[in-house]
Amino acid sequence: MFIKNMRSYILLTIKMKQMNPISEKDIIYVSLASEKTINNSIHSYILEVFSKNVNKLFVLCHGQKYVKEEGNITYLSGSFKDWLNYTSKMPSSSLIFATDFFVGGAFAVYLKKKKKNSRLVLRAASPWVYNGFSPTTLIKRLILQVTKPLVIKNSDKVIYNSKSLIQHQYKHDYEVIYNGVDTKLFKPIKVESLTTKLNLIAMGNINKEKGLDYLFEAVKDMTDRIHLSIVGDGPLLEMYQSKYPFAKYYGRVEHKYLPLIINQHDILVHPSYVESMPNVVLEALACGKFVIACDVYGLNEIIEEGKNGYLVEANNVVELKNLISKIINYSLKTRLKLKPLNYLKHKFERGTQIQMIYNYLRE
Repeated sequence: MFIKNMRSYILLTIKMKQMNPISEKDIIYVSLASEKTINNSIHSYILEVFSKNVNKLFVLCHGQKYVKEEGNITYLSGSFKDWLNYTSKMPSSSLIFATDFFVGGAFAVYLKKKKKNSRLVLRAASPWVYNGFSPTTLIKRLILQVTKPLVIKNSDKVIYNSKSLIQHQYKHDYEVIYNGVDTKLFKPIKVESLTTKLNLIAMGNINKEKGLDYLFEAVKDMTDRIHLSIVGDGPLLEMYQSKYPFAKYYGRVEHKYLPLIINQHDILVHPSYVESMPNVVLEALACGKFVIACDVYGLNEIIEEGKNGYLVEANNVVELKNLISKIINYSLKTRLKLKPLNYLKHKFERGTQIQMIYNYLRE
């Protein structure tokens, strides 16, 4: 068996080395995230593969204005006005890789028109849904009505990270390539549980769309039976710490420490109602943990009801509370142990998924 596996590995390595690179020598990577967020997410893995296969990689990111070079990667950070000024630093012909069909994607379309003989590839990893009726939200929805068709129609290829995001109303070349998880890093670890209670954990950026309000309200009367940990930071962190002091707040945690923290808990609760294929769900499953998530977008492509988790209606405090109570009352905690899931390694393994993205660009 060892010899057979080693032979397969060697053949795969030779095959990867023989693959032709993409036709462009340079890539312009356009993201609305900050460099910090990029390097703590799936973006970093994509950039790693890109940087090994091109001469220069330019990363347009949003935030404080600065230019930084790391090897063959140049980070161009700033506002949209700064982005316009940075265009002179970019090659005239390149592969433009957009990560949204909102204003970042619209800027990528501008780059494609400005830099002739360039290809535009869109990776759509979020539905970009704006709920509510505030003036800001209404403006964003109006902008999205313009940018979404503009970006998709001007993209040479589109990559969706779940079937739920496919924009069937537009004729375009697309492929569904799921997010990937590092199954060598995220795996079951024998570690003592954080408490003797039912240990719940929620992870991600702490903003309104993550739905944490509903999670807090669902468990606030059960703190004698459950422990809740929150990993991440964001604009609502201080407000939550003050309003819901019973939870343990970790703040932002380096990626390499997440497997240990996840393994100290029993269930990941992901109440977000705007994500299609959240990596934190894949990471928890890879660690052998059950997941409770909202039944939105691509989550039903990951969660098998009762087998590796449960899906609840978005923003439904009562349903979420009843489910957690049921888990406690029926002593299901001891049964919520998953064996390492082989389908994760075949369908959601990080290296495989990133390589699929690169291969799609070469077609």
